[in-house]
Amino acid sequence: EQLDAGEIPAIVQRSLRNFFRDFVEMGFALEASREEIRSEIPLRGREHLEAALTRGKGVIALSAHLGNFFLVGTRLAVEGFAAHVLVNQRHNGRFTKLMDRYRLLIWQRTIHARPRRQASQELLQVLRRNELAIVIADEYRSGSGIYVPFFGRTVLSRRGPATLALRSGAAIVPIYMVRDSSGKLTLVIEPEVALLRSGGTKSEVKENTLRITQWLERVVRSYPDQWNWMNIRWQESQPGPFVEKKQEAKGFLA
Repeated sequence: EQLDAGEIPAIVQRSLRNFFRDFVEMGFALEASREEIRSEIPLRGREHLEAALTRGKGVIALSAHLGNFFLVGTRLAVEGFAAHVLVNQRHNGRFTKLMDRYRLLIWQRTIHARPRRQASQELLQVLRRNELAIVIADEYRSGSGIYVPFFGRTVLSRRGPATLALRSGAAIVPIYMVRDSSGKLTLVIEPEVALLRSGGTKSEVKENTLRITQWLERVVRSYPDQWNWMNIRWQESQPGPFVEKKQEAKGFLA
């Protein structure tokens, strides 16, 4: 399914408008009480998250640069869930520290993706405590990855979420925040992604990474004007088969 060329300018305009709204809402979150956030941002699908947590192995909250992704962890926190966000550090150390402080002020905890081994250990500890690790599905930077189909092309996708789920036994539950036609935000929690767990780890990582990417494509198709992260995903795109990019990586994050 392709977009009509005439639709693209309107989608771009709405996308920019939504992106600027995100920053206004980030300011609101700093001043708002937990009760105000709960009232202003309804939550749909809580039962899916609770069901996954009953197994006691934690949850990998699969998200994307969709809607107001900045506040996903905040909305979960005010609902009583301990949320830890995996982030890639920027080259600007001051900006990284600023964002770390901001997340703390809005009830989110940060796990830095570097060094990888330390990040892997922290993520496993979070899951062993039966808490939530928020991982962004559409961000790939370096390391080992897997080429998968995405919007008619073959792109390099991070293998970390699938590897972490298999190693820890945690469920992968899609959680994202989108706005309706009036601009009102809702936190959406979907049923967990059905993962292949048959014991053949290498093939399972490939298949489960494909399933994660299929989820991402579906949700982006549903909200094309609220997806605001395309450069990294297309950066290493190439035509070709469903293959793995081999590169030495510490831990299992990529």
